[in-house]
Amino acid sequence: MKRIAGLTLSGLLLTGAFAQAQAPVVKFDAEPSPFGSAALQLPPVPVPAPMPTAIPTAPAAPAAEAPKVEEPKKEDKFILQKLFESSAAGQTLAGNGWKIYGWTQGSFTTGSTRRSGLPVPFNDRIDQFSLNQNWLHVEKSIDTSKKELQLGGTADLILPGTDYRFTPARGLLTERQARGETYGIDLYQAYIDIFLPNLGGNGTTIRAGKFNTHLEYEVVQGISNPFVSRSYLFQYNPFTHTGVEAITQINDDWSMINGIVLGNDNFFNDATRATYIGQLKWAPKDGKTTVAFGTSITKPSYDTDKAFNYYNVYNLKLTHKITDKLQYIADASYSHTDNTPGTGFANWYGLVNYLLYDVTDKLQSKVRVEAFNDEQGYRTGSKGLYTAATYGVTWKPTPWLYVMPEVRYDYNSGSNAGPFEGKRDLFTATIGAIVRW
Repeated sequence: MKRIAGLTLSGLLLTGAFAQAQAPVVKFDAEPSPFGSAALQLPPVPVPAPMPTAIPTAPAAPAAEAPKVEEPKKEDKFILQKLFESSAAGQTLAGNGWKIYGWTQGSFTTGSTRRSGLPVPFNDRIDQFSLNQNWLHVEKSIDTSKKELQLGGTADLILPGTDYRFTPARGLLTERQARGETYGIDLYQAYIDIFLPNLGGNGTTIRAGKFNTHLEYEVVQGISNPFVSRSYLFQYNPFTHTGVEAITQINDDWSMINGIVLGNDNFFNDATRATYIGQLKWAPKDGKTTVAFGTSITKPSYDTDKAFNYYNVYNLKLTHKITDKLQYIADASYSHTDNTPGTGFANWYGLVNYLLYDVTDKLQSKVRVEAFNDEQGYRTGSKGLYTAATYGVTWKPTPWLYVMPEVRYDYNSGSNAGPFEGKRDLFTATIGAIVRW
């Protein structure tokens, strides 16, 4: 009987072990068997003594599961960074925060127009392949968690690419753009950072040079933008500023930016005009929602003698993490200027909505819906309300390769001539790819 019970128990234990291997691991203290193992005691008298019954002890409570400790995410290093670190000097520089990497982005767009998709930006060349960006990034990063004086900086260059047609600041590498060349170069960013740990709450970074705007959600950098195409709101507002700004982390939840620059998309030249840029951002450390309000403010008017437009921008961005995989973003701006040729006062404004869903850690599905009103047609060349809907995915089969197909539909309700080669609407389909190096 004991043998049968033992075999039965062994089978149960094996089955339990197999089931446990399929379930999350929970450690338990060792349990005594419910069957006793005491030997039979026979007294010296001929009458046999009754067999003692083994009383099983109560199972021990399971031990508390050890808390999971998240390992820091390993940073991907690509071929240029690896070559950089192949020498002792490069390893030392990398250990001090230096990074160097780049990428190549290309795309092919087809659509309902014959040659151009303008005023839709960046992937405007219809039925043509575009080498959008050969991008080089050099950075000396700053760790603001270290309460010590630090120096850093960044340089970003397009070497070359079709995207340069939209990005140059006046007074810097605009010759090819003026000649209408398809491919060119642009020094998109070049600035230095000084981190002052004892200035303003949790520290302030002083940034000087030419730097990316804090207005709008989208960016020029292909690896950081959700789509190959760009929104009207992003395209027809600033890309960069040249000047000085202070980025202050007030506390764990609030930060602010204050700066003086030479104008929107303006480098050192005869058209410089003092412009204030600022931002107030609320981003709780463990929260799901962030809100940022940013501005670019100057004397908003078109300078006829210098043929340059100065305009004000007021931007509001909201991001909300609906679930661990689903994120919503709203980006709204209002911009205006005065004294424009043939129009006088001009304003343009819009709202862009994004839904980003991480299907897996390698695949993201996304939707962008935009309404953009160019009331006088000053920014796009055709007045009226533009509505646009874009759907796309980003697939990353490996860390160094992004595949980014998208489809997009645009409609203009206010222009009799039609902004899309005489039509009111435009359909485009794009396949894009980025190779990181």
